[in-house]
Amino acid sequence: MTQDNKIEFHQRFLDIFTNKELGDIINNATVVTKNCIVIATEDNFFELSADIGDKLDIYCDNHTNKSAKQLTKDEFMLSYKNSPLMEVSHININE
Repeated sequence: MTQDNKIEFHQRFLDIFTNKELGDIINNATVVTKNCIVIATEDNFFELSADIGDKLDIYCDNHTNKSAKQLTKDEFMLSYKNSPLMEVSHININE
């Protein structure tokens, strides 16, 4: 974390996503850390992980058919944008 309590993201997130895309993802995420972003939608559970191996891994677990698969950035963005967000409450542990 920086002194103004902003997360310093792993470089892999910054290499893969534009600032606008990353901002939208973060605003809708359930959990955000330096190395991992989790998003829960009505249809899917997405995990974006930068701390395993040498690339950004994007995983999707589908709620309806119980399938799990690894996605490309384009597959993730399409699924993410087409799935309504799940109702969640946001809290900031720094407050």
